[in-house]
Amino acid sequence: MTRAPPVLRVAVGFAAGAASSTAIGVGPAFWPLLVASLLILLLRGPRSPALSLTLAFAAGVAWAAADARARQRCTREIADGARAAAEGYFLRSSATGASTFRVVSGAGSECREPARVYSRAASAPPEGEFAPSEGKFAPPEGEFVAVEGRWFATRRANGTKSIYLSASSVRAAEGEVPWRHRAASALRQRASAALDNRLGAQAGVASALVLAEREGIPQELWDAFARSGSAHLLSISGFHVGVVAALLGGVLSAAGRPPRSRAAATAVGVWCYVLLIGAPTSATRAAWMTSAFVVGRIRRTPAQALGGLGLSMLLISFLRPLVTSGAGFQLTVAGTAGILVLSKWIASVWPAHRGRRWIVPPVAAGIGASVFTAPVLAYHFGQIPLLSLPSSILLTPLVAAAVPGVILTILMDVLSIPGAAVAGAGSEGLLYAVVTVASALGEIPGATWTATPQEAALLTIGGLLPLVFWRAPWRRRPWVRIVAAVCAAWAVLWLGQTALSLAGRGRMEVVAVDVGQGDAIAVRTPAGRWTLVDAGPRFGDADAGLTRVIPYLRARGVRRLEAVILSHPDEDHAGGLASVLAALPVGAVLGPGFGGGQRGHMDGLEEARRAGVPWRRVQAGDQWTLDGVSFRVLAPTPEGSEASDDRDRAPSRTRSPNDWSVVVRASWGDFDVLLMGDADDRIERALLNRSDLHGVGAVEVLKVGHHGSATSTSQEFLDAVAPRYALISAGARNRYGHPDPTVLARLERAGAHILRTDRQGTVSVIGRKDGSATVGAARGR
Repeated sequence: MTRAPPVLRVAVGFAAGAASSTAIGVGPAFWPLLVASLLILLLRGPRSPALSLTLAFAAGVAWAAADARARQRCTREIADGARAAAEGYFLRSSATGASTFRVVSGAGSECREPARVYSRAASAPPEGEFAPSEGKFAPPEGEFVAVEGRWFATRRANGTKSIYLSASSVRAAEGEVPWRHRAASALRQRASAALDNRLGAQAGVASALVLAEREGIPQELWDAFARSGSAHLLSISGFHVGVVAALLGGVLSAAGRPPRSRAAATAVGVWCYVLLIGAPTSATRAAWMTSAFVVGRIRRTPAQALGGLGLSMLLISFLRPLVTSGAGFQLTVAGTAGILVLSKWIASVWPAHRGRRWIVPPVAAGIGASVFTAPVLAYHFGQIPLLSLPSSILLTPLVAAAVPGVILTILMDVLSIPGAAVAGAGSEGLLYAVVTVASALGEIPGATWTATPQEAALLTIGGLLPLVFWRAPWRRRPWVRIVAAVCAAWAVLWLGQTALSLAGRGRMEVVAVDVGQGDAIAVRTPAGRWTLVDAGPRFGDADAGLTRVIPYLRARGVRRLEAVILSHPDEDHAGGLASVLAALPVGAVLGPGFGGGQRGHMDGLEEARRAGVPWRRVQAGDQWTLDGVSFRVLAPTPEGSEASDDRDRAPSRTRSPNDWSVVVRASWGDFDVLLMGDADDRIERALLNRSDLHGVGAVEVLKVGHHGSATSTSQEFLDAVAPRYALISAGARNRYGHPDPTVLARLERAGAHILRTDRQGTVSVIGRKDGSATVGAARGR
């Protein structure tokens, strides 16, 4: 196995410290613990590798904390919801995500980092503005503009404040954009136009490959690449930078440049390309590694690959400590380390034959990247693609052939060189093959493995064990070491899984997932099985089922939902249903048996039919038990009489869907949860008057009806249920004013502990059979 150079050890410690500080902050107990650790290491000896690792970790924590404080100083005076009027220019523009805006004058101009801007036009803009008449718009790049809207603030898990600007309009203004930004914007726009002209349907994929622009790729295609384990091929990475470097080196070699000047020119060209596309983290890492190799070539002292990786990690962590806690930085570092560590070993044990030099590199790259990035993928995304190795072997050669063709197409089109159409047609064919293969692999059942963050930690430990066993002196036969290492790794995973499973038993959990203005309540039984009540909203192309509910469930390791209870078919409750049904196996969908033609409800019904998920109507009196938890439906009645005096009236499109909201009481021993959907005070009175329910009774947890609207949660109802915890699912700064102040006042008078998703993010209550309960971890806003 390759021995790690000292710079890599220092870089790992520094980056780990920066990531820890950025992700979770530094508590008062951290520094005494660190001092104690240093004293123990010093007693072991000043040359201990663990000492340098610990010192580097402490330095990373301190540096990231100082960087966070500097960021907070420039945003401290910006209030949440304050009106924004800023002038500047866009470095990168996006219609679907965050644009990057350099503020020259106005609030935020003293910040060294650009502002994030989400652009949305609510109405027709005045003459001279760039926004369209409705919907999202892509702000212009390379022009000095004035942006109007509002500043909004969110809270990270470490307690620091993050701000962004929601732009309602963008108009031209008087000012000067630096020439380098104007030139970069013009080049990107010209390149994008060339791809649109020459590559047809594959222009979006080509733009992602060479310009780091993802907007031309539909979400379904991204999902297919993610399931097949090949999404990294569409993101600018070291692989793409390596292709660009190889092209530059080939051109310079053909021009007869000597090796040292050729290496220097290649490094300069690589940095120009990386800066042109916006310096994504993985590309920046590759550029720093290229620079390290060039310096070694010039000094005639070749740099080690792992040393170059360590240097790039250290520089990125020092210059941009905020990125160290993100998936992009961790994936590019882990993938590169896996390729470098395992490539030589795989080449040494691979049988010798003529095709070895062509077969070993992609196999080694696929295995190394897959093994080392698996824990990172499990931690951040809750999924590990199981087909990443065959995907890499099949698609890497195609992408490696397509990238030079795409770049050549751009150059020929921009320079008006004949033959651009031919080059574009060839590249389009290669990219079509890439998309076809990735989509086919992504459709294979079981292409991904769902994992929890705890399982990711276990996977990391299990992955490190082979390194320990490989150096064990008590066995010299390689196959014995391999078997022992694999068995040890699986033993750690199995024991850890068993421990985690046992640790979760004996508790019931109810979670209000932060889906904005809507509902998605997840209920976990003491045996670890899950039921979902509502699936979040979908408005336009914003699907909370896809972007909020599924990521949360995957992060918790949910592999199946026993049931999805649809309280009623409104978009803020049923909009994400189709995405949930497409992503996870579901035992059944239970609902009121009433739909008014809402899009989310109809799409969910169609997806249930496609997936073979039973769809059943429930009504008052229905009940079932799951792992000792009793679920009982309290509304609607068969006649739908809760909100009407006409007991014979059937469901009708003329009635509000809220009138047919499914109300469920879940009980486990003395721990009771009441889920009200969007039921209003009329339904509450009907429940209190129903003699067959034996009284609604007191509960530990109340999911407040209708997001805390003034039409729900009456005083009479609160007196009867007397909740200890009140969950309110509402969107931050929603236009309905939910939750209503009068409702909050009633809950406070009732002595309920109020938990709000609009202020606290995803919140949960963990209950025990004796009725005791505690608030689970909540994500701060």
